[in-house]
Amino acid sequence: MPGSLALLAAAVLVPILLLVAGVAWVALRRVDRADMPVVLLGLAHVISALCGLLPWGRPTPPPALPQPVGDEPEPAPGPTVVLVRPEPTAPAVVHRAQ
Repeated sequence: MPGSLALLAAAVLVPILLLVAGVAWVALRRVDRADMPVVLLGLAHVISALCGLLPWGRPTPPPALPQPVGDEPEPAPGPTVVLVRPEPTAPAVVHRAQ
């Protein structure tokens, strides 16, 4: 590999690596521990997007963000009630006074 090609590769890679390291350092210093998984997943999105800047790199779709879990579970459905009559009945119609 010629020396000029190695210098060109270093000139491309070093700023990208410094940018990723700087973003990660700033983000990880300001985040709460409870939000750490979401922040790390966001950094994966940033790194994937920056891979598109490399001449040989292709950005890959990072995993989806986790869905928030509700505090209380959904209540179970109640029992279904079916009324069966031996003879047909008139439909219930409510007339409103005007």
